[in-house]
Amino acid sequence: MPACCPLRSPDRSLVWGVLSLRSPSRLSGATGIVLALLLGLGGCHNPDWAGKVLRVGLQDGVRSLDPAIGYDIPSWAVAHLLYNTLVTYDRKGQVVGDLATRWRVDATGLVYDFFLPPGLTFHDGRPCQARDVVYSFQRLFDPATRSPGAAFYADTVGAAERLAGQVNTPLGIVAIHPDQLRITLKRANPIFLQLLAMPFASVVPEGVAGAQLARRPIGTGPFRFEKWVVGQRVIVRRQARQHERAAYFLDGVSFELGLNESLEVLKFEKGELDLIGALRGVSSADFVRLKDDAGFGKRMVTGTHAAFHYVTINCEVAPFDRPFVRQAVAQAIDKRKLIQLINGRGVVAQGILPPTLPGFDPTLRGWAYNPAAAREALAKAGLSRGFDTTYYCTTNDTQRRIAQAISQDLAAIGIRVSIKSLALPTYLEAKSTRGRVPIGSGNWSADYLDPSNFLSTMFHSRNIRSVGSLNDSFYRNQAVDDWLNRGERNAGFDERMRSFRAAERLIVRDAAVVPLYFPLTAQFHAPWVRNHQLHPVWGLMVEDLDMEQR
Repeated sequence: MPACCPLRSPDRSLVWGVLSLRSPSRLSGATGIVLALLLGLGGCHNPDWAGKVLRVGLQDGVRSLDPAIGYDIPSWAVAHLLYNTLVTYDRKGQVVGDLATRWRVDATGLVYDFFLPPGLTFHDGRPCQARDVVYSFQRLFDPATRSPGAAFYADTVGAAERLAGQVNTPLGIVAIHPDQLRITLKRANPIFLQLLAMPFASVVPEGVAGAQLARRPIGTGPFRFEKWVVGQRVIVRRQARQHERAAYFLDGVSFELGLNESLEVLKFEKGELDLIGALRGVSSADFVRLKDDAGFGKRMVTGTHAAFHYVTINCEVAPFDRPFVRQAVAQAIDKRKLIQLINGRGVVAQGILPPTLPGFDPTLRGWAYNPAAAREALAKAGLSRGFDTTYYCTTNDTQRRIAQAISQDLAAIGIRVSIKSLALPTYLEAKSTRGRVPIGSGNWSADYLDPSNFLSTMFHSRNIRSVGSLNDSFYRNQAVDDWLNRGERNAGFDERMRSFRAAERLIVRDAAVVPLYFPLTAQFHAPWVRNHQLHPVWGLMVEDLDMEQR
């Protein structure tokens, strides 16, 4: 346990208690040595926290630091600091250059040229050139990589063939010059630049294997990898860069692993964490106490977040393959009770798209809470006596409480639920594997600010896989696919939004999932943290963030 906040350290209080019982003349020998060691705990002598190192808690472990593999909030939070993509999002949610200093698109919308700054290097000193970008995408499309993000870039010439194992197919990503890259699409995609901002498109050194990147990553990002102590922490350190899109004042970031919600808050109150609420919500009881506290309350930063909490229902697993059963579940859950469980930090969701996202439909009304109608739907499905099932969730305390509330609602209509909680990486793997999870908790945060990220990613049938399925409700509806295809391909904004709204209404009607709520973000920072702000896409924003010495 670090003790970098001497005035709040219980160990130092203990030392002064010892001092009061001893004469100064006797503080020598073994006693003096022990005392010196104890006093040393009050300073920042642990090299892991030397300098301005932001300490952030994570309840769940990091799945992988290979950007082609990691697809969860903890993995992305670290990867975003270690790697660069060609473009990224600024704090207003606009696409700006990251590795690329500029780019151009031809009149057809099919050919993109990106220009890299000269002299760019990876963290290990080797040069970063256009050929490294080519390699990064070749690896992404390699079937052996099994990247959950490869499908996002399927419009690239040759990508589908590479994914199908036809490795000799020319890829539409070529290095024109060491500092110039060309990407050619087979069809125009109005959000292609947004897709390139996702960590899946991170640039890694040519020839470096995924197994190495997963544990000892090498990138060009503002921070370099330093240490990963399994089950304890991941530490990244500031890296000098030749080009800077934003200002960075921190010397490092330490992600403290394996903390449940209560322990995370306790460590924050003791001065052993600098920021909480950035990568997962603060527990309900602790949130009220911190918000109402005169000191902590004024250091709370709140805002909306493009995210969505829901109940995932496996449409291939009996009896949930029957629409009436799914509709019964949708009508059995009291969403307002769930909002109370999280202290009002959410808005009841009628549909899939959050209010902050383009295409949000304020007129959409989903299945209303109606236990009587839910029982009737079960009877229509031939299950008037109900049935037994297992509800899966993560080990997060809030998620387990929500699961318990949902199980009580389902029990009231005859669906008898046993709850099974798993660590986040294990749960994500199970939920995306065909036939494993019949029903369970789900949440989705925006990878990019477009309706397709929620609707196409989660519900298009092309994203169904036996393992690593992005469509983890295994929902299939040709009419929905058709509307989503129109929304993805149409260049006109209004027409795109109409298509996505039509698809969303069908998804809600079919109860492919049960929308629960859109969360509100509340983050708390320590008094020595300066210029803490929220980002519209990334959960953790360290640009311009500064700290006083603790």
